Amino acid sequence: MTASGDANPPGRRPPRRGGWSEIAPYAALSLSSFLGFLVLLGLLLWKAEKLAALGLTGNFYYLLLVMMGLTAAGFLFGALRSYANYSGQHFGGRLELGGGVVVFLLVIILGFYLLPASLNFPLTVYVHGVVGPQDLILKSSGYVLLDLGGDRRREPIGEKGQAFFPEIPSNFRGQPVNVSLDAPGYELANPAQKPVLGGPSLYLEVRRKPGHIAGRVQDEDDTPLAGVSIRVAGLFTATTDPFGHFDVTIPGDQLRAELPLQALAKNYAQWNGDAVPNANEMTITLKHGH
Repeated sequence: MTASGDANPPGRRPPRRGGWSEIAPYAALSLSSFLGFLVLLGLLLWKAEKLAALGLTGNFYYLLLVMMGLTAAGFLFGALRSYANYSGQHFGGRLELGGGVVVFLLVIILGFYLLPASLNFPLTVYVHGVVGPQDLILKSSGYVLLDLGGDRRREPIGEKGQAFFPEIPSNFRGQPVNVSLDAPGYELANPAQKPVLGGPSLYLEVRRKPGHIAGRVQDEDDTPLAGVSIRVAGLFTATTDPFGHFDVTIPGDQLRAELPLQALAKNYAQWNGDAVPNANEMTITLKHGH
């Protein structure tokens, strides 16, 4: 293959058709396009994460090579009137390629040859409490789950509240994904959150799950009592239904091993005792007042 901007083998150089004044706009367009594609290619090869964050990989990379090859051929052979030729024995016959075809194929071949083997990236998810990243409420306990387009990844939470995912497909960079938590007694602070994978780390806020204290209130004859006022820790209240049942929800940050409970009803003595959140339903028997 030979290439030159001025001299070419006799009989090979195409005749000139018009001067630079006629082709200048097309030359400028092809050159600027070629340089633009060259910059994008450089970013893709040396700053692959930047292009991957914009989703400009995969099919885009193939399209980029095609457009870059076409603009290179257009500028070299349309504007500079260069000449190139390749010939050789292939497939039992003689193959000859000339002009822009050679440059076009060179760009395509070299582009795929230089492409990094993998653009996948690692991700570390840091799990923390509502106070902030320093609030390590989960250490070496539970799992973080990522749903990557049907491929569910599950990694354990380490002693520093981190879950490490070694290889996330590049097409998920810059994309929102479904994240969930598998840790007894804890849940995501924002269950509807779909965080964007924009870098090597992700911070996930979690909180303790709400607790429940449930039970049934009856009189000394085992008759259910409706309308009984239930108060837990002096803050959370409920009223028994027609069947004497109640269910009080306790926010996660207010949960304790035991919480004081009061039951009050007209014509009955007040009941006081301790209740265990998330335990079996309790039965409270009220005695008639005097």
